[in-house]
Amino acid sequence: MTNDRSRDGSGVNESDEATAGIRSSPSISIVERVAAETDRSPLELPPLNETVDVDALDRLLEGGADRPWPTVVFRYVDRRIRATVDGEISISRPDEDEISVVDEWTHVSVAAEPDDRSLGVRLVSTLADRSGRDRSRVRTAIAEVVDPDALARLSRRRENGIPRPGATVLFSVLGCDVVVDAGGTISVGSTLGRLKRTGGNVLIAGGVPDDLVDVASGNLLGDPGRDRRHLVALLDRDRSVVGARLGPARAGSAQIVDYAMSARSIASTGASADGGRVVDEPTDLDELEAAIDARIRAFETGASLSAPGDLRLCVDSLRPVLDERGTDGAAEFLEPICEAVRDVSGLGHYVLPVDRENDAVRALESLFDATVELRVGDRGPQQRWHLHESGYATDWIGLGRPGRR
Repeated sequence: MTNDRSRDGSGVNESDEATAGIRSSPSISIVERVAAETDRSPLELPPLNETVDVDALDRLLEGGADRPWPTVVFRYVDRRIRATVDGEISISRPDEDEISVVDEWTHVSVAAEPDDRSLGVRLVSTLADRSGRDRSRVRTAIAEVVDPDALARLSRRRENGIPRPGATVLFSVLGCDVVVDAGGTISVGSTLGRLKRTGGNVLIAGGVPDDLVDVASGNLLGDPGRDRRHLVALLDRDRSVVGARLGPARAGSAQIVDYAMSARSIASTGASADGGRVVDEPTDLDELEAAIDARIRAFETGASLSAPGDLRLCVDSLRPVLDERGTDGAAEFLEPICEAVRDVSGLGHYVLPVDRENDAVRALESLFDATVELRVGDRGPQQRWHLHESGYATDWIGLGRPGRR
């Protein structure tokens, strides 16, 4: 049972762990970080156990490499603490962070208020309704992502009946982003919606005709109802794909980085007859990577991005990079570009026109937040999303372009 037994304020006996040669638990690490931040001894801090159940906190944050969630956010000693299972602990002052503790997940909305049912029952019921999965499957999926018992205990009252301020817990399961606050309110949103809204990097894979790739790429370039900034890097596709994917109304403002391969004719830099403005024509892959990176960061410094997800990047395709440099070289080429996209909260997608089972896809997939797998099935063109953060794959669904472009 948990009680206020510790000598370091965490609810865990630090000397016992040190004697045993065991790495500090998450709760001890948090107390030590806050002590250093506030220039105090850990012994001078109030017990962390008065804020959250430290045993539950440690169980939640010791998920291991095969469990990417959860993230736990709470207030302690006038600081905002954000801790993740990979050992990352961020600390900020309240006056530097007046917005919600889950500001990065503003796409979620309240799905279940506290009632006389347990948190676990309400969570399973809510996600079963939202995902369309049966409750047994949902219960198993939750247990694979987060310790449900520790989640329920994290913000519970102390043994003497005194309430704890508690913590907010964030995790992703079955394509849903879930937020459980200290009071037990459950909020849910779409993981895929978050990715499209706040940014990330997506791989498009599939040995399908080019026109189907154009549809999938066009969807990721954004709906026509919102003004976005488009950057298209062409490696082995003709410039006409820009107009095909964006439509004539939006293609004219797109920036094109055209990798001038020897097999293609090189036009002078300027307006493209198919829409878009050619801003760079690099002649080797080092120049290409530098040009894409510079153009992405120019959007940020130019203050032309009004909201997360406004920048949309398309790189089509990665085949020349793989042919010239192999998978290791392709990874080195992609890493700075993916990082630049994340830095500006943009959404980048990268085409690799081979089946997902291909060794090249398997070697590069970890660089991306998701993979869109394409195929031509019995019911026509289909797509399936693989969300790498949570290991979730959607069902096969029809590949269509929403609205008219």
